[in-house]
Amino acid sequence: MKRQKSGVLIHRLHVPTAPVSRFVENMWLVRGRLPQPLRQILLPDGAFVVIFNLGEPQRLCERADVREHAVFRASWVSGQQPQPIVIEQAGACHLAGIKFRPGGAFPLFRFSLAELTGRVVELEDIWGRVAGEVRARLDAARGDDARLACLERWLAQRLRLEDAPDPRVSFAATLLQRGGTGVGRIAEEVNLSHKHFVHEFTRRVGLAPKHYGRVQRLQRAISWIGQRARVDWAHAALANGFYDQAHLINEFCNLTELTPGEYLVRRSLYPGYLNMT
Repeated sequence: MKRQKSGVLIHRLHVPTAPVSRFVENMWLVRGRLPQPLRQILLPDGAFVVIFNLGEPQRLCERADVREHAVFRASWVSGQQPQPIVIEQAGACHLAGIKFRPGGAFPLFRFSLAELTGRVVELEDIWGRVAGEVRARLDAARGDDARLACLERWLAQRLRLEDAPDPRVSFAATLLQRGGTGVGRIAEEVNLSHKHFVHEFTRRVGLAPKHYGRVQRLQRAISWIGQRARVDWAHAALANGFYDQAHLINEFCNLTELTPGEYLVRRSLYPGYLNMT
């Protein structure tokens, strides 16, 4: 379990054990008090996340006009985000989150995760009173370790090994994360027709495999750039699977709505989280 302190916020990261690890990449906690509102841009990262809020309400803002926003108070699910989203936090911040492996959330929702793509939805609208019950358990737990253990126990009760992510989808996602290209070739490797592979991957992961691969390539570039003061964009492109510098710049603009230079100005200590205020 890792603990990091960023300004006034404490971050805890926990990697679950089996059988939960078959479905979940990690669980995390963020808590602390913000002296002033914090508004950030979250870039697409290929993750499907469930969040329980034990602090003050959070806002999901319209990128074009942040005065337009939706308020999320208790718990919510953030589906695959093909474009950046803007969140605003203020006051007491206390969140517990679950980051699922590709296809790992499917057994908890039982419908195509593509229905949640590009959306953030109140969890009670999907799970009913179960969402409130889990949040109440987390709120009653004493301390970070207890909360993370509580969340893992609940997941272990809900997730059955027979419902583990389709190994063909998991294998394909791993290939795409590592830079594999050519959806047709990947479909052949997992022994599915092109059409069936795209259908299964999209409904279980939330993004079509081609778009998922683009997001993963962007994330590899972001990790490679890190906190470098100066970036050789041609080198960055070749090191991360882009055809050339122009291709990297075009993908940056399409997926982040920022130029690479604007990204450097806004980046924070956490890759994919950009400062807006």
